[in-house]
Amino acid sequence: MTEKLYYQTPVLNECDATVLVCEPQDTGWRVLLDKTVIFPEGGGQPADKGFIGEAVVRDAQEINGEIWHECDMPLDVGAEYKVRFMQGIRRDHTEQHTGEHILSGVAYSLFGAKNVGFHMAEEYCTIDFDIFLNEDELTVLEREANLIVRLDLPVRAEIVGASELEGLILRKKSDVKADEVRIIYIDEGRVDSCTCCGTHFESTGKVGAIKITDSQKYKGGSRLWFNCGGRAVNAAADMQRTVTELARGFSTSREELAAAIRKQSEELGAAKKELKEKARLIAKLTAEAKGHDGAVVLNEPELNSADIKMLAEALTARFNCAALVFGGGAGVTYYTLAKSKSVACHMGEVCKAVNAAMAGKGGGGADFASGSSQRPVTPELVSMLENYINGLMKGAGK
Repeated sequence: MTEKLYYQTPVLNECDATVLVCEPQDTGWRVLLDKTVIFPEGGGQPADKGFIGEAVVRDAQEINGEIWHECDMPLDVGAEYKVRFMQGIRRDHTEQHTGEHILSGVAYSLFGAKNVGFHMAEEYCTIDFDIFLNEDELTVLEREANLIVRLDLPVRAEIVGASELEGLILRKKSDVKADEVRIIYIDEGRVDSCTCCGTHFESTGKVGAIKITDSQKYKGGSRLWFNCGGRAVNAAADMQRTVTELARGFSTSREELAAAIRKQSEELGAAKKELKEKARLIAKLTAEAKGHDGAVVLNEPELNSADIKMLAEALTARFNCAALVFGGGAGVTYYTLAKSKSVACHMGEVCKAVNAAMAGKGGGGADFASGSSQRPVTPELVSMLENYINGLMKGAGK
């Protein structure tokens, strides 16, 4: 069984080790050592990257207690090599993993939220909780987690036998069956206590900072995205750049940005309401000018899909008619069909005929239908459809 120096002496970043097995595989060579400082993938944490001599270690996996290293070149069996991991990657992973324990422990003590999932990727980390946490609760969680960081509380690991584990009260216990289990305690369990195989700092202060960047409802609970340490610093810098750019766009300061956005949103809402009322008035006036009883087919290419709907409604409110109005936008022809209550023909059925004539797609019910097509509207098509709808109305009236 490989000697796991990353547990025995966590601060050790290199060692001398002997190659026991080196065998080819599709992605390079699989190497087994008698000892290693390279942490394999486990506990939601990616594997270290590093070197065995001149060989690059791209991945590491634990299989039946042995640590197999995926290397980019073969190594001599029986030879001794210097083994080292990339310290920046290990530090990043350890920041995220220790921070996750702090967040999970604090969420459990404050809200009774149980961690039911953890994933660490190269660009982000997520925790899934079994209950929903709202924005106010997440604010408290982040504040309290960072207090734990600033207090620089002790973090220690303990190895216990499977029989001892049964009697321990922990925030979370692993379901994996093993003779020995590793437990992580933060402040002797007052902040967190959890079975875990990942890498952790010896105190919370080394995490640096914890930042919750996003959250959403997930499977009846919450999924939150977070960054710790260097990732948190980078996330804060990115956010500040974004806020600064937005503030400049609004010609205001970062402090006044929220108020400026609210003001513009209110102004935009009022302008949209005014524009809609004007569009409704234009539709009414257009209906007065171009409408009549019977079949009304209009081609108004300058109107969008919302405008032609208003026009069709205005026509059927003013006249005893069946209306078909064409509009346009971005190379697409839109059409809306509507009828007055006293008109007997079915607009969904009329829409099928328009679809056939225009090679379009659409549908609807007895009173209203709509569709779209890539084809333009010709005067001949307008005349043909007007005659067709008139014929339906006359037939329905007999």
